[in-house]
Amino acid sequence: MADAPRGPRAPADGLEIASGDIQVVARVVQLLRLLAANETIDLVSAAEELGVGKSTAHRYLASMENHSLLQRRDRNRYEFGVLLAELGTMALSRLGVTDLAGPVMEEISVRVRHTVVLSVWNGHEPVVARVHEDSSRTAHVSIAVGSRLRPNTAQAVIFWAFRGESFYRFRAGAIPGNATEEELAEVRRSGIAVRSSLNEGVSAVATPVRDPAGRVVATLAVVGISQFVPQEPDSAVARALLAGAETISRRLSNPHDSGAD
Repeated sequence: MADAPRGPRAPADGLEIASGDIQVVARVVQLLRLLAANETIDLVSAAEELGVGKSTAHRYLASMENHSLLQRRDRNRYEFGVLLAELGTMALSRLGVTDLAGPVMEEISVRVRHTVVLSVWNGHEPVVARVHEDSSRTAHVSIAVGSRLRPNTAQAVIFWAFRGESFYRFRAGAIPGNATEEELAEVRRSGIAVRSSLNEGVSAVATPVRDPAGRVVATLAVVGISQFVPQEPDSAVARALLAGAETISRRLSNPHDSGAD
């Protein structure tokens, strides 16, 4: 005898699908809520959550993967996809991080005579969200908003070092190129990461920016020609970044704060 048709199971938090909802949208939301609670989902957990057979659950998972709502962590498990990371970044920008950072970045750039960059995390790597370009030197670094930064950059090291205190979700395991846990621990202690690219002759010094809840939402970095960028984590450049990040974080809590920095 064929099994009786099963309808969507009510989510564990007691929410029910409203009669006016489109079923497919409601089911997608159920799966995203399940994912948020468990970090990954698989075919069995998805089918159980929706109260459907595995073939139906597979169609939902495959479609969500195709539209970048999900991505595979391994053969059987799914995690948040790139689109959700991009939407999260957009939501973050609406908190005012990029706007509030602008005047602080300009002040730092004038003080240290380097380009200053604000970056956010897209789920895989840092992405440049705002730039104040230095023009005081004949040779200076230029970087475009929207640029994706490599895993061995100072900004990536900051995001990974503070992944346990982050606004974003991080995949377990991998750490940025050549970063050891000892280096990440030192970055957490000092709040500063310094990285250089010998091939490009460019160095960066970076520090985290936190939201009112204390979560790391962005990195603030100075980027310049290596010979002009100090490598010490207690340099004048590093101190300027730490003070600037603190100012941005304070203004996130109180956007009208215009006190002396």
